[in-house]
Amino acid sequence: MLAVVLATLLPLMQAPAPATPPTTPPTTSPTEAPKDSAPKPATPPATPTDAPQKPAPKPPTLVTANDVLHVTPQTGLVRQKFTFFGEEFDCELCLDQTSRNTGMGARTEFPDGTAMIFVHPNPTLLNYWMKDCLIDMDMVMVDDTGIISALHEGVREKLRTKQESLREYEDRLRRYSSYRRAKYVIEFPAGTIARLKPKQGQRIAIDWKSLDARAK
Repeated sequence: MLAVVLATLLPLMQAPAPATPPTTPPTTSPTEAPKDSAPKPATPPATPTDAPQKPAPKPPTLVTANDVLHVTPQTGLVRQKFTFFGEEFDCELCLDQTSRNTGMGARTEFPDGTAMIFVHPNPTLLNYWMKDCLIDMDMVMVDDTGIISALHEGVREKLRTKQESLREYEDRLRRYSSYRRAKYVIEFPAGTIARLKPKQGQRIAIDWKSLDARAK
């Protein structure tokens, strides 16, 4: 920050010398602070609490009586812990067509430290959407060799209304492409990509074959 100080310039006037010297000479110069003035307190050093805080997640979409949801939040999925980008995540596994179709649909929260892994039986060009999603989320798409093919920050969309056909609703949803043949999709809480900064072309070294063995 640049501070600019403005000073008033007073013209110098030639005056005759006084008949007698001043009886009370100044003890300080005009720019000298008085001796008894208190020094300004030093700015305290930054503490961890001064650091920028992670923004609170946006509240989930409020479902009204005029909205249509096609799924209910799925429960009871197989769970397994994996480390991605230097952090451990407690992952739910979508290993069959029903769980893959439902995904995070109708859920109202995506807790930190969790993820959802979609395992497809064969590599194919994947196009995911935010159907029935009430929250934002990040998507990392991975090919059959463990290489990231695409990264997306998925944004929830307006739910289907009772006046809208299923075809109309699905047609207007944005597609999130894998760009090339991929086999896995990992969904994370919104903000994970921005925070951990994975890169397209990066290899994710986990035991993908153990997941393949359970996929249907």
